[in-house]
Amino acid sequence: KNCGMFRHKVGASVVAVRRSGGIPTFNQLNNYINYAEMIVPTSNYWNVVHGTASGDAYSDVEGVQIMRVLGKNMAWALKLVESGKATIDEPEKEMKTYMSFIR
Repeated sequence: KNCGMFRHKVGASVVAVRRSGGIPTFNQLNNYINYAEMIVPTSNYWNVVHGTASGDAYSDVEGVQIMRVLGKNMAWALKLVESGKATIDEPEKEMKTYMSFIR
């Protein structure tokens, strides 16, 4: 457990793949970000870029645009969080409630 060290931090999943498997990987990475109570900026599509060798991803023009939009949205979200710290109280952390579905 990370003791909440990522709670209310801004973060995003980014995946680089050769061919397929990017979306399931992206979804799995997002599961942790959601579990950690992080703030997640988005892009205009899934954050997956394609390439095989070093530098190949630059040829994935759609992937490059996705990362650029993500970077801009992340910078904006970071600024929003920072500017709100002086005027908006952070929500109190709740202790996790556990329930077993097996009865």
